[in-house]
Amino acid sequence: STIWSLYLKETRKEDKELATSLQVGVDELLIFVYSILFQAGLFGAILTAFLIESRKDLQVDPLREILQALQNPLAVTTSQPFQVSKSSLVVNCLWFISLGLTLFSALCAVLAKEWLAKYIPVSPGSRSSDACQRLLRVRRAQQWRLEPVVTGIPLLIQLALFLFCAGLVLFTWNSSVALGVLMLFLTTLAIVLYMLGTV
Repeated sequence: STIWSLYLKETRKEDKELATSLQVGVDELLIFVYSILFQAGLFGAILTAFLIESRKDLQVDPLREILQALQNPLAVTTSQPFQVSKSSLVVNCLWFISLGLTLFSALCAVLAKEWLAKYIPVSPGSRSSDACQRLLRVRRAQQWRLEPVVTGIPLLIQLALFLFCAGLVLFTWNSSVALGVLMLFLTTLAIVLYMLGTV
Protein backbone atom coordinates (compact mmCIF):
# COMPACT_ATOMS: atom_id res chain seq x y z
CA SER A 1 0.00 0.00 0.00
CA THR A 2 2.92 2.35 0.70
CA ILE A 3 4.37 1.86 -2.76
CA TRP A 4 1.07 2.70 -4.41
CA SER A 5 0.59 5.87 -2.41
CA LEU A 6 4.20 6.88 -3.24
CA TYR A 7 3.60 6.11 -6.94
CA LEU A 8 0.34 8.07 -6.97
CA LYS A 9 1.96 10.97 -5.15
CA GLU A 10 4.74 11.18 -7.74
CA THR A 11 2.44 10.74 -10.72
CA ARG A 12 0.03 13.34 -9.39
CA LYS A 13 2.70 15.95 -10.13
CA GLU A 14 2.97 14.62 -13.67
CA ASP A 15 -0.81 14.69 -14.08
CA LYS A 16 -0.96 18.28 -12.92
CA GLU A 17 1.79 19.22 -15.38
CA LEU A 18 -0.19 17.66 -18.22
CA ALA A 19 -3.34 19.53 -17.27
CA THR A 20 -1.30 22.72 -16.91
CA SER A 21 0.35 22.27 -20.29
CA LEU A 22 -3.09 22.04 -21.89
CA GLN A 23 -4.01 25.44 -20.48
CA VAL A 24 -2.04 27.04 -17.67
CA GLY A 25 -4.06 25.25 -14.96
CA VAL A 26 -7.41 23.57 -14.84
CA ASP A 27 -9.23 26.71 -13.65
CA GLU A 28 -7.87 28.77 -16.53
CA LEU A 29 -8.76 25.99 -18.92
CA LEU A 30 -12.33 26.08 -17.71
CA ILE A 31 -12.40 29.85 -18.26
CA PHE A 32 -10.90 29.23 -21.69
CA VAL A 33 -13.57 26.62 -22.47
CA TYR A 34 -16.35 28.94 -21.30
CA SER A 35 -14.81 31.65 -23.45
CA ILE A 36 -14.93 29.34 -26.47
CA LEU A 37 -18.54 28.45 -25.69
CA PHE A 38 -19.42 32.14 -25.41
CA GLN A 39 -17.57 32.97 -28.63
CA ALA A 40 -19.17 30.03 -30.41
CA GLY A 41 -22.61 30.98 -29.12
CA LEU A 42 -22.27 34.64 -30.04
CA PHE A 43 -20.78 33.89 -33.44
CA GLY A 44 -23.41 31.19 -34.04
CA ALA A 45 -26.21 33.65 -33.28
CA ILE A 46 -24.79 36.25 -35.67
CA LEU A 47 -24.21 33.64 -38.34
CA THR A 48 -27.75 32.31 -37.97
CA ALA A 49 -29.17 35.78 -38.59
CA PHE A 50 -27.22 35.98 -41.86
CA LEU A 51 -28.30 32.44 -42.81
CA ILE A 52 -31.97 33.27 -42.28
CA GLU A 53 -31.62 36.16 -44.70
CA SER A 54 -29.50 34.36 -47.31
CA ARG A 55 -31.62 31.19 -47.35
CA LYS A 56 -34.36 33.23 -49.01
CA ASP A 57 -32.22 33.22 -52.16
CA LEU A 58 -32.46 29.43 -52.30
CA GLN A 59 -36.27 29.34 -52.61
CA VAL A 60 -38.96 30.71 -54.86
CA ASP A 61 -40.46 33.90 -53.47
CA PRO A 62 -44.25 33.44 -53.75
CA LEU A 63 -44.89 37.13 -53.08
CA ARG A 64 -42.83 38.10 -56.10
CA GLU A 65 -44.85 35.76 -58.32
CA ILE A 66 -48.14 37.16 -56.98
CA LEU A 67 -46.92 40.71 -57.58
CA GLN A 68 -45.99 39.88 -61.17
CA ALA A 69 -49.40 38.30 -61.75
CA LEU A 70 -51.15 41.37 -60.35
CA GLN A 71 -49.12 43.74 -62.50
CA ASN A 72 -49.95 41.87 -65.71
CA PRO A 73 -53.28 40.12 -65.16
CA LEU A 74 -53.94 39.61 -68.89
CA ALA A 75 -50.46 38.44 -69.80
CA VAL A 76 -49.95 34.78 -70.49
CA THR A 77 -47.86 33.41 -67.69
CA THR A 78 -45.14 31.03 -68.62
CA SER A 79 -43.85 29.38 -65.54
CA GLN A 80 -40.10 29.09 -65.65
CA PRO A 81 -38.44 26.76 -63.20
CA PHE A 82 -36.72 28.50 -60.33
CA GLN A 83 -32.93 28.36 -60.46
CA VAL A 84 -30.61 29.19 -57.61
CA SER A 85 -27.72 31.45 -58.54
CA LYS A 86 -24.29 29.91 -58.05
CA SER A 87 -23.16 32.75 -55.81
CA SER A 88 -26.15 32.25 -53.46
CA LEU A 89 -25.41 28.55 -53.33
CA VAL A 90 -21.71 29.16 -52.55
CA VAL A 91 -22.52 31.78 -49.89
CA ASN A 92 -24.99 29.47 -48.16
CA CYS A 93 -22.57 26.54 -48.34
CA LEU A 94 -19.80 28.62 -46.75
CA TRP A 95 -22.11 29.91 -44.03
CA PHE A 96 -23.63 26.50 -43.22
CA ILE A 97 -20.16 24.96 -43.01
CA SER A 98 -19.14 27.84 -40.77
CA LEU A 99 -22.14 27.25 -38.51
CA GLY A 100 -21.37 23.51 -38.39
CA LEU A 101 -17.76 24.19 -37.39
CA THR A 102 -18.91 26.61 -34.71
CA LEU A 103 -21.31 24.09 -33.20
CA PHE A 104 -18.71 21.34 -33.40
CA SER A 105 -16.15 23.52 -31.60
CA ALA A 106 -18.66 24.19 -28.82
CA LEU A 107 -19.25 20.44 -28.48
CA CYS A 108 -15.49 19.77 -28.37
CA ALA A 109 -15.06 22.45 -25.71
CA VAL A 110 -17.72 20.87 -23.50
CA LEU A 111 -16.17 17.42 -23.92
CA ALA A 112 -12.69 18.78 -23.11
CA LYS A 113 -14.07 20.47 -20.00
CA GLU A 114 -15.69 17.26 -18.81
CA TRP A 115 -12.58 15.19 -19.48
CA LEU A 116 -10.28 17.57 -17.65
CA ALA A 117 -12.63 17.67 -14.69
CA LYS A 118 -12.27 13.89 -14.42
CA TYR A 119 -8.57 13.71 -15.28
CA ILE A 120 -7.21 14.83 -11.92
CA PRO A 121 -9.19 13.15 -9.14
CA VAL A 122 -10.12 15.16 -6.06
CA SER A 123 -8.34 12.73 -3.71
CA PRO A 124 -5.02 11.23 -4.80
CA GLY A 125 -5.83 7.68 -3.59
CA SER A 126 -3.41 5.12 -2.25
CA ARG A 127 -4.49 1.72 -3.56
CA SER A 128 -3.24 -0.26 -6.51
CA SER A 129 -6.59 0.21 -8.26
CA ASP A 130 -6.12 3.99 -8.03
CA ALA A 131 -2.72 3.60 -9.68
CA CYS A 132 -4.21 1.46 -12.45
CA GLN A 133 -6.97 4.02 -13.09
CA ARG A 134 -4.40 6.81 -13.28
CA LEU A 135 -2.27 4.85 -15.75
CA LEU A 136 -5.35 4.14 -17.83
CA ARG A 137 -6.25 7.86 -17.93
CA VAL A 138 -2.75 8.79 -19.06
CA ARG A 139 -2.70 6.15 -21.78
CA ARG A 140 -6.11 7.19 -23.04
CA ALA A 141 -5.02 10.82 -23.13
CA GLN A 142 -2.02 9.85 -25.22
CA GLN A 143 -3.99 7.47 -27.41
CA TRP A 144 -6.67 10.06 -28.16
CA ARG A 145 -4.06 12.81 -28.60
CA LEU A 146 -5.87 14.99 -26.11
CA GLU A 147 -3.39 17.85 -26.09
CA PRO A 148 -3.56 18.60 -29.85
CA VAL A 149 -7.34 18.18 -29.80
CA VAL A 150 -7.87 20.64 -26.94
CA THR A 151 -5.44 23.18 -28.37
CA GLY A 152 -7.08 22.81 -31.80
CA ILE A 153 -10.56 23.84 -30.64
CA PRO A 154 -9.96 27.59 -31.11
CA LEU A 155 -8.72 26.89 -34.65
CA LEU A 156 -12.18 25.56 -35.54
CA ILE A 157 -13.79 28.85 -34.57
CA GLN A 158 -11.11 30.79 -36.45
CA LEU A 159 -11.68 28.69 -39.57
CA ALA A 160 -15.44 29.22 -39.21
CA LEU A 161 -14.86 32.96 -38.98
CA PHE A 162 -12.77 33.00 -42.16
CA LEU A 163 -15.39 30.97 -44.03
CA PHE A 164 -18.04 33.41 -42.83
CA CYS A 165 -15.95 36.34 -44.07
CA ALA A 166 -15.48 34.68 -47.46
CA GLY A 167 -19.24 34.22 -47.71
CA LEU A 168 -19.80 37.81 -46.62
CA VAL A 169 -17.50 39.07 -49.37
CA LEU A 170 -19.49 37.12 -51.99
CA PHE A 171 -22.81 38.16 -50.47
CA THR A 172 -21.93 41.87 -50.51
CA TRP A 173 -20.25 41.62 -53.92
CA ASN A 174 -23.59 40.54 -55.44
CA SER A 175 -25.37 43.54 -53.90
CA SER A 176 -22.74 46.15 -54.65
CA VAL A 177 -19.31 45.73 -56.20
CA ALA A 178 -17.95 48.68 -54.20
CA LEU A 179 -19.18 47.15 -50.95
CA GLY A 180 -17.79 43.77 -52.03
CA VAL A 181 -14.37 45.30 -52.73
CA LEU A 182 -14.42 46.98 -49.32
CA MET A 183 -15.30 43.68 -47.60
CA LEU A 184 -12.59 41.90 -49.59
CA PHE A 185 -10.04 44.50 -48.49
CA LEU A 186 -11.08 44.24 -44.83
CA THR A 187 -11.09 40.44 -44.92
CA THR A 188 -7.67 40.34 -46.57
CA LEU A 189 -6.34 42.81 -44.01
CA ALA A 190 -7.73 40.65 -41.19
CA ILE A 191 -6.12 37.53 -42.66
CA VAL A 192 -2.75 39.28 -43.03
CA LEU A 193 -2.91 40.57 -39.44
CA TYR A 194 -3.91 37.11 -38.24
CA MET A 195 -0.98 35.52 -40.09
CA LEU A 196 1.46 38.12 -38.74
CA GLY A 197 0.13 37.68 -35.22
CA THR A 198 0.28 33.88 -35.17
CA VAL A 199 3.34 33.01 -37.22
